[in-house]
Amino acid sequence: MYNSADSKNDYSLQSVDDARLMGIVRKYTDLPRCDIDILLEVSHTLYMVSELEGGDIFIDCLSRDGQCAVVVAQYSPTDESNYDHNIVGDPMYRHNEPGVFRTLEIGVPSRELKAVVNHNILIRQNVSAIKNAEGRIIGVLIVERNLREPSNRESAENSDENPIYKTIYNAREMQNIAEYMHDAMIRFNTMGVSVYANPRARQIYRGLDYKDDIVGMSFENLAFGSYSFREVVEKERIEHTEIKIGKYFLNVLYACIRDDDQFMGAVLLIKDTTQEKINEKELILKSTAIDEIHHRVKNNLQTIVSLIRLQSRRINHPEVRRVCGEIISRIYSISLTHEILAQKGVDAIDIKEMLGRMVNGAKGYIIPDGLNLELEISGDSFTLQSDIATTIAMVVNELIQNCIKHAFVGRRDGRVSLVISKGDMYSSIVVADNGVGIDSTAERAGSLGHKLVRSLVEDKLKGSIRVDSSGEGTQIFFDFIRGSAEN
Repeated sequence: MYNSADSKNDYSLQSVDDARLMGIVRKYTDLPRCDIDILLEVSHTLYMVSELEGGDIFIDCLSRDGQCAVVVAQYSPTDESNYDHNIVGDPMYRHNEPGVFRTLEIGVPSRELKAVVNHNILIRQNVSAIKNAEGRIIGVLIVERNLREPSNRESAENSDENPIYKTIYNAREMQNIAEYMHDAMIRFNTMGVSVYANPRARQIYRGLDYKDDIVGMSFENLAFGSYSFREVVEKERIEHTEIKIGKYFLNVLYACIRDDDQFMGAVLLIKDTTQEKINEKELILKSTAIDEIHHRVKNNLQTIVSLIRLQSRRINHPEVRRVCGEIISRIYSISLTHEILAQKGVDAIDIKEMLGRMVNGAKGYIIPDGLNLELEISGDSFTLQSDIATTIAMVVNELIQNCIKHAFVGRRDGRVSLVISKGDMYSSIVVADNGVGIDSTAERAGSLGHKLVRSLVEDKLKGSIRVDSSGEGTQIFFDFIRGSAEN
């Protein structure tokens, strides 16, 4: 009975073949041998289940990609089977058998749910989860019978609870509110039979490929957890968070309905968070893509820096080499922003950390031979949006270059300091040197990179710039409006 001796292409509908079960499970799933052994043990009882329950008996497993369920074992009675051939190895899909997928995914039994099988034959299924020693679902046991019995709704309408059903269902004020709720709501009578479902609830269960009208179904066929109606009544309130079933992510609440301490039934509330999860995944993907872009831009800019540095080493003209150093420094200040963003993965940069790294990294490019220069950074530490931080880095880089170019002519030693101050609306940075000072003529001539710096400060940072200079040195002050990323 358990091991068919039939040929590979000729299987008796009553037999179960161990070798074929193992082959199909290994082909379509990632289940280990210990789980396959459990499926084999269950498959050896299919004929007994058929004797007790009647109908066609199957074991299905979820495929590796989760897109279909695969029949791995079958036992069908010769006299009352819905099948004229063995379907072991065939795929089954959610739109035909929602109960199978419900149990495969969340482990909750499905009772008397309608399904479509074998040339569009309508049947009802009872589905139970098969679990391994760790409690993980490895397959389902399915009992299928012809669709002959009255529907759940017909039974509910003919039950002794019909007066209560009408009382709850005709509570128009509550029902009218539920009709327009974004969340799904299902109400149950005292017998645990659904008596009302709002449009959102019907939409969700249609999305799970339920064939029957969910009004009239039992609590056990609609619940998203291993809870009985009695447990809900006893606990008064049960919450689920983030259930994944089919294409949905759902948050579920079960609660009792009472009127003057009289039990009137229960309500099932479902919050669909699917779109939030989709948006979250899209943000993660976008964030990953942006990180990769920052990484590639940084690498490309560093390649350009390397090419310029290589070319400058072949040139003996001091002025050309100085210009190359300034270009490298400007590119490096931009590259640093992308490097920090690629490392942190967020659009917020600590301006003090960034300027410190920029100054230390650019020393070799902007300080000429023969000048012993100290570069110091002090002040407040706070975060800025990347576009603001990049602009500030370009301004500071330009100011430091001009200090080095004009402030220490004829000197062997010097000091340049950066002081960062965080303000309520405007923050500021002061670049100061102890050099020979400048005059207004030099500023107008562009020795401070006047045009570039003023454009960046006023147009991009929406700030202002001021220069104070004397024979003891120069102080360049500029401010800016902090972006939304600051702490």
